[in-house]
Amino acid sequence: MTAGGYLYRVQIVAYPEGAMEPDPYDPGFSYPNASWEPEGWNPSAEWVNRFGGNTGSAFFWPKTEGREFKSRSTARRLKNLIESYGATAIIQRSAEIVWPEDGRERVTPQTS
Repeated sequence: MTAGGYLYRVQIVAYPEGAMEPDPYDPGFSYPNASWEPEGWNPSAEWVNRFGGNTGSAFFWPKTEGREFKSRSTARRLKNLIESYGATAIIQRSAEIVWPEDGRERVTPQTS
């Protein structure tokens, strides 16, 4: 077996006040407040053209769920963007990735 490094992901751990609204039916769940935007939010025409779609210049949080990165520096760029909007985020590192030996399709479990 050979080691193949790690994967990284970004998790938002705290949102700015007013950015999220509690779900009235599930107190453990919240969703983005559609009218909230970060202080100074003024997207460029290029941003609106690229990301606006049906929402125009409305703010939305960058997607983090399901996004994994091969480098910590790439994850850090997303973390920095999220934090520039007032949230708090962390970078999570996976366990070390283990690849099978050359010529094998799977890692064989080691017995003690």
